Amino acid sequence: MKDLSDSSVFFKTIDQVVTPIIIEANTTETNTIYFNKAFKDEIGYNTNEITDRAKWWNAAYPEPAYRMEVVSVWSKMEVAAVNQEKQHINLVSKICCADKSLKWYDVHSVVVGQMKLITFLNINRAKEKNESLINTIQQKNLLLSILTHDIRSPLGNIKGLLDAYKMNCLNKAEIADVFSMLIGQIDYVLNMINTTRLRIGTETGVFRFCSAKININDFLDRCNQVFNYTRINQHINFVFEIPASDIIYYDRFILEIIFRNIIDNAIKHTPQNGTIKISLIHHAKYSSLMVTDSGKGMTRAQMEAITNNINQRDAGREIVDGFGLGLISAKEILERHRGKLAISSSPAGGTSCEIMIYN
Repeated sequence: MKDLSDSSVFFKTIDQVVTPIIIEANTTETNTIYFNKAFKDEIGYNTNEITDRAKWWNAAYPEPAYRMEVVSVWSKMEVAAVNQEKQHINLVSKICCADKSLKWYDVHSVVVGQMKLITFLNINRAKEKNESLINTIQQKNLLLSILTHDIRSPLGNIKGLLDAYKMNCLNKAEIADVFSMLIGQIDYVLNMINTTRLRIGTETGVFRFCSAKININDFLDRCNQVFNYTRINQHINFVFEIPASDIIYYDRFILEIIFRNIIDNAIKHTPQNGTIKISLIHHAKYSSLMVTDSGKGMTRAQMEAITNNINQRDAGREIVDGFGLGLISAKEILERHRGKLAISSSPAGGTSCEIMIYN
């Protein structure tokens, strides 16, 4: 096969094009004339390996059934183009490159005089960029949903404390306690917002998973401060079954999100003088942080909503009012990052939520 790259200005120009191109003679013989540099660099074949279209079909589409389908469709399109006096056809297909990687290309064939220019637009790149953009948007929406939900509890606590202060029904000692709790709640909200900002990459906008050593007892003490006001007012007892200085390795931010949402729902559904038990068990492949309440339990619709990650638009009023959607969002982000949430519940037997953190 003659290499025309040194003898033709046209082919030298084609060689500067960044899109992979094959040039064929527009005759009954379909021998390949030329592969431009971009084709050799990106798809990887050269004119010594691919001397005609038959060899191209075999190399680009090694799977027989798929090759037969592509060849059939392409041939019919060529015949139809001739009959309709059209100069252009195109087909999207997955091509096997010389390095055995599979890439999606939008393949266009245009008749130019006595030649056919076959160009290969790599839509893998566009697809990857599109998927990356969608993932970024989804993660930001998910974090925003979680953040707005989680802020409601401390803001509700702050309002309750201010209402009590406004009614002038507190003595000096109680007022001091109120301001101490206010400071704690405000610090918690600010910390949550700042942590969210830090954990989203400034360049990519994507949440960054950061595994770290977590002392569970310290972790639970910190989370308990958020719910202490509500828990005391509702006379709910927390029971901890955690070994001293017990450690797990996980992303603290994600664990706080899922744990806060579980506790928030447990408090909401546990009656006065009820109990919420928190325990930790280490298994061979994962650690299990369990939250069990003595409340009324969830309905079947609520359980299905959590299992299927139903969003707010699709959720019924019973689901939105019954336990909110923070738990669904928290479950989703947990399962994206080496975790799983298992829930068992019955209307008369309370709810048990198991946060599984895989090693």
